[in-house]
Amino acid sequence: MVEREPEVAAAAVRGELPPAGWKGGVEKKLKKKEKIGTFFYLAQWQGMRGEDLDIDLEEEPELVCTKTGMRVIFTGDFEKYANA
Repeated sequence: MVEREPEVAAAAVRGELPPAGWKGGVEKKLKKKEKIGTFFYLAQWQGMRGEDLDIDLEEEPELVCTKTGMRVIFTGDFEKYANA
């Protein structure tokens, strides 16, 4: 993705959570205070930033998008992100 869409990767480096192939990106601030994202998105985001894969599957890490201020909680629980 970094080579195909360098502007998306640059947004990730800035701390934004741009829309990508998995649920977890944020285009605009929503009425809800938080959003549910997948570990797949988090892994892809870390890769776009040039970071090593570092996801504790026992936790549900949270990130706040620097562009929208939306808080995204990442989970491996299909029920949580399928119904969100």
